Amino acid sequence: MPERPQQSYLGKIALIAWREFRHTALTKGFIFGAVALPVIMFGVIAVIPRLLTEKVPPLVGEIVVIDPTGTVMPRAQEILVRKRSLQEKVADFAENPATDTASRLEAAAELGQQEEQRIEVTWRAPAEGETAESLKALLAKGSLIAGAAIGADALDPAKDAGEFELYIPSSLSPKHVGQISRALRKAVEEERVARSGVDKALLDRLAEQPAPRTLRISPEGSEAKENTELRFIVPAAFMFLLWICVFTSANYLLTTTIEEKSNKVMEVLLAAASPMQLLAGKILGYSAVSAVMLVMYGGLGIAGLSAVAMMDLVPMLHLVYLGVFFIMAYFMVAAMMSAVGSAVSDLREAQSLVGPVMMVLVVPLMLWMPIVQNPNGMLATIAGFIPPATPFVMILRLTAATEPIPVWQTIASIVWGFACAFGMLWLAARIFRVGVLMQGKPPTPRELVKWAFVR
Repeated sequence: MPERPQQSYLGKIALIAWREFRHTALTKGFIFGAVALPVIMFGVIAVIPRLLTEKVPPLVGEIVVIDPTGTVMPRAQEILVRKRSLQEKVADFAENPATDTASRLEAAAELGQQEEQRIEVTWRAPAEGETAESLKALLAKGSLIAGAAIGADALDPAKDAGEFELYIPSSLSPKHVGQISRALRKAVEEERVARSGVDKALLDRLAEQPAPRTLRISPEGSEAKENTELRFIVPAAFMFLLWICVFTSANYLLTTTIEEKSNKVMEVLLAAASPMQLLAGKILGYSAVSAVMLVMYGGLGIAGLSAVAMMDLVPMLHLVYLGVFFIMAYFMVAAMMSAVGSAVSDLREAQSLVGPVMMVLVVPLMLWMPIVQNPNGMLATIAGFIPPATPFVMILRLTAATEPIPVWQTIASIVWGFACAFGMLWLAARIFRVGVLMQGKPPTPRELVKWAFVR
């Protein structure tokens, strides 16, 4: 029987890498979380615009207004059927946010509606002897869609507006409640202004606050429109995407290494491959797992920005930086996790060794706001050269910069970061070679240093 030809050195590494990738990325849980879920969310993003423009529910029924002056009801009736501009919808939503989440979603959805709503509401004054209590009884029976009681003091311009009572049945939707409430509020406001003798159009013009068109001028003289909120959100999205993708796969690397060592599977693997081949295969295999997550969730973010026509927030250069710093971050974190996983036999023991390093890695999370506010400041510059936080800080700086980061700092951080990554991989290989065959008491940090630097 002919002997089976031996695999090459790189062939064994590739085989181990495929094994690690297959046992992680081709499982049902990973496929659902990292592949199926983003695909589903892609579909949701595509459907949302259609959901926002679907048929508006009609408002039909009878409303009774108890008002001793009889002036509010005609105004409210006119306001309810008056077509509101998009600017008025936005202003109303911003100035009068609903208190519950459902109502806020209803109001937000109204901004995207293009279809006219059918409104067939009958307004009437209370019949003789009809009180607020009798209105509540009619609401409970479903005879009315709303009732209101407005006191004379609420209409007196010499007094504070105060409150008026609005009664609604439990079946009335939050959207319709908002429409009726808005009409009555506007009617009371217009009546108070009319009684004061002030010109309503003039008052509206005086109350308008001019919105500045903020332009950020660079030292070179170029102009860019300023968007303060997105300056914080976009860099954080880049950093958290990098963080989640790297640490998810690196955690897989840590746990599988510990499990294989404690279950004696490692000894079987070492009979067919050297420690260096095993380490290289594991790191490369889980790098593919991390890359799948980056592509899927990064693609989801890009699809979301494309759906709302905001791709200008993410220049192509930022995506290039994301890829560069992803590779750097993964190899840094993977080196630490593989070294710790080979040195211990229990996950609890690993936490005590990983803990000090994690304190450095949470620096970008703790300093997120100061770095984004001043990406060229001393704090951001120094933090960008402290490994293993370098890739996370630099992606924050480069995506948040309102003025260019000095080119030499970008190049230096990339060179320095990859040098540190390769150095950490070298140290991890030396620790892995010794620790993977060690059993019993976990090593102390001093012993890990000895394994790394002493032959």
